[in-house]
Amino acid sequence: MSDATSGQVPTSHGGPESLVQPITGHRLNGQNYPQWSQSVMMFISGKGKDEYLTGAAAPPPMGDPKFKSWRAENNMVMSWLINSMDTEIGQNFLFYGSAKEIWDAAKEIYSDNENTAEFFEIKCVLHDIRQGDLTVTQYYNTLSQYWQQLDIFEESDWECPGDHLKYRKIMEKERIVKFLVGLNKNLDEVRGRIFGTKPLPSLWEAFSKVRREESRKKVMMGGQGAPTIPESSALMSRRTTFTNDKQRKG
Repeated sequence: MSDATSGQVPTSHGGPESLVQPITGHRLNGQNYPQWSQSVMMFISGKGKDEYLTGAAAPPPMGDPKFKSWRAENNMVMSWLINSMDTEIGQNFLFYGSAKEIWDAAKEIYSDNENTAEFFEIKCVLHDIRQGDLTVTQYYNTLSQYWQQLDIFEESDWECPGDHLKYRKIMEKERIVKFLVGLNKNLDEVRGRIFGTKPLPSLWEAFSKVRREESRKKVMMGGQGAPTIPESSALMSRRTTFTNDKQRKG
């Protein structure tokens, strides 16, 4: 059980508990860097130690009275990182000198930000995916997972925050349209109402409206014909097959 659910988290003083308890359920296994990095950063930021990952907490000179404290906290963050990895991966980072070095090396090795083939595959899956046998919630969650992966590939430093905000609004509008277009025909009515709203609601609001309509239809049908767990997840298996092929070639 992860610390987020068990409530047992490494102590800030770097005691034995901090060396044993995992800090995330997403252990780095070589294929899940986006989920791992996000969950680890959330935990370490929550502990107020993210500066050891960004490099803002630079080591003072060895003779400085603050060096001992820096080294203790740096080693604590290093232990958090290593213990959030699979054993065969974590042992490769045991002799690094700082948490920032581990953090940067893990990104360099396991991040797929520059993997054009994987970026193309995600775009293809998103283009083709439809609700099909999925419930509205399953369909939305599947889209969200791929959108999150896509966001990692499309990370960039914006010189103008205003332009970045405009870009995010354009992207959200495209995702609302994608979500609505992929719905089954029995949801045409609610889809038409949302498309007729000026301006369009947020993605969350659109999902909420459609989910409520799906629930209403289930009640009206007396529970008949409710969507089942997907049998036709060909698009999802297509992505899985691609990943497995990549692992075998690895």
